[in-house]
Amino acid sequence: MFRNLLSSIGFEDLTVDTRINQAHYQLGDTIEGIVELSGQAAHIDYIEVQLVERQENPDETSDIQHFDSIISRVHLIPQSDETIRFQLEALHTIKSVRNQFFIMTHVYIANSVDAYDEDEIFFS
Repeated sequence: MFRNLLSSIGFEDLTVDTRINQAHYQLGDTIEGIVELSGQAAHIDYIEVQLVERQENPDETSDIQHFDSIISRVHLIPQSDETIRFQLEALHTIKSVRNQFFIMTHVYIANSVDAYDEDEIFFS
């Protein structure tokens, strides 16, 4: 696994680590990775992993600096303390390989504040 893209989200005694195999991809590639759970997974309703394209807003009069577009997403439902594999498609709907791209992990936690994580990846 690509160690620089390791990130952790913590909740009480729960830790969620998102890892992907590499940092550079081609259009049409399948992005493969894992979400590792340790601790109390019972708090998690589900996990959503997304490939997001971030575009700068060219309108200098706007308060919005950038726009995020979801390119691909997958929902994961943890059964217990485990490692969950996921795949995201790097679809050809990407507007430009010069934009920023992120793998965003959103952990939906029951009766609590949700946790987020994002790791930048690159396309050529």
